[in-house]
Amino acid sequence: MAKRNGTVSRRNFLKNVAAASVLGSGAAAMNGKLGLMGSAFAASSDYADLTDYKALVCVFLYGGSDSFNMFVPTDQALYNNYAKSRGSLALARNSLLIPANDAGFGFNPAMGNIKASYDAGKLAVLSNVGNLISPVTKAQYQSKSNLIPTNLFAHNHQQEQWLKGVSSSPSALVSSGWGGRMADLLGSANTNLTLPPTFSMGGSNYWLPGNVSTPININVNSGLNPIGYMNNNGRSSDATRAELLSRILAMPQSGPLQEQAALAVGRGITSADEILAALGSGDSIEAPYNQSSRLAKQLRMVARLIAAQQALGMKRQIFFVGLGGWDTHDNQAGRLQGLIADLDQSLGDFYTALEELNQENAVTAFTASDFGRTLTVNGDGSDHGWGGHYLVMGGAVNGRQVYGQQPSYVTGSDDDSGNKGRIIPSLSVNQFGATLGSWMGLTDNDLLEVFPDLANFDSSWRSELALFAG
Repeated sequence: MAKRNGTVSRRNFLKNVAAASVLGSGAAAMNGKLGLMGSAFAASSDYADLTDYKALVCVFLYGGSDSFNMFVPTDQALYNNYAKSRGSLALARNSLLIPANDAGFGFNPAMGNIKASYDAGKLAVLSNVGNLISPVTKAQYQSKSNLIPTNLFAHNHQQEQWLKGVSSSPSALVSSGWGGRMADLLGSANTNLTLPPTFSMGGSNYWLPGNVSTPININVNSGLNPIGYMNNNGRSSDATRAELLSRILAMPQSGPLQEQAALAVGRGITSADEILAALGSGDSIEAPYNQSSRLAKQLRMVARLIAAQQALGMKRQIFFVGLGGWDTHDNQAGRLQGLIADLDQSLGDFYTALEELNQENAVTAFTASDFGRTLTVNGDGSDHGWGGHYLVMGGAVNGRQVYGQQPSYVTGSDDDSGNKGRIIPSLSVNQFGATLGSWMGLTDNDLLEVFPDLANFDSSWRSELALFAG
């Protein structure tokens, strides 16, 4: 924090106080909640008996990732359809990284680490996933059936539906995300009830706020200490300032808004101190990572919090990280390769860190995005689409497989909602999320609470998405 003539700058002090309240409350303002972080979790008593450790990591690709150029069919007939639809965007067939089991597709040439994880059985591909209320045909889409999610192809609405896991109700009426709803239920597995199980390194988002629990929001660029020069773990002068601020916050407030603001700031300071104490004085993980990559830095902090799970009293943790720039309307060839290379290296380094911590079997990471993109070219890029392909990575994953059905890649086919190659999803976000929730330990009844649209799909998805053993 900047100082003037030996004193802390008032402007920077206020800025950092605001940061403290954000660290303590996460997306609480967006969620319309100012309740205490220590409120009782809406958890089933069954989960208090969980003895193993598990963590779930959402890697959100903001802007709508063009996954049709991440995973490309190699069967000659399918590839011909792909190349014709993609036009100038098509990747050369001989440039693809072909998996060892030759599963009928190849990875983008920038995905060497991801391909290696796939070959090792630690990574799987989910084909053609998207926001759905129930299974939808092309005829139902074109007849404007009420089964179609609202505001398709719009970034903000589709991000919100993806992360909240509800397409059948107006998103504004749903205040929680499916990651947060899982945390509400699983929170009783943790012995620490002053901290939630949910941590965001990617800013406020729709995925982590629960109906009761409120996530911790950590800025990996500015560090964990929310208020510089006011840290009980620092110098004696810092501790003196921290004590003075604590007294100020404890003073009677003149109204409920001031009371809640003081609680939020105090909660942020307490939470930061507890997390800092658990993490120790520095990063002790030896595995290297790209310190110039925002995504890599976020995943590194996730790895450190996973390493600190015993000190934090956590049996279940849920993390969110994000990477922007995926809205590739133009100059896609250059931009997309850079984004994919960053994703590939960051995930590879993260998995190496998990192996060092001996936690690779306890952590599952998955990618998500607003939507897929069109098969067809939009100038020198692609337009907003619907269904897309996603990754699931972890030692517990039944990897080296593609789950779900690949689309035909023919513009105007029954898989195409119109004539631009906006592919109708064959798997819903609810089905995808429920598979992950089941691995985290949720019962079938609680999965229906977390994913209300799941009831619209028959039970065949369970065998189709056998992502985990047992």
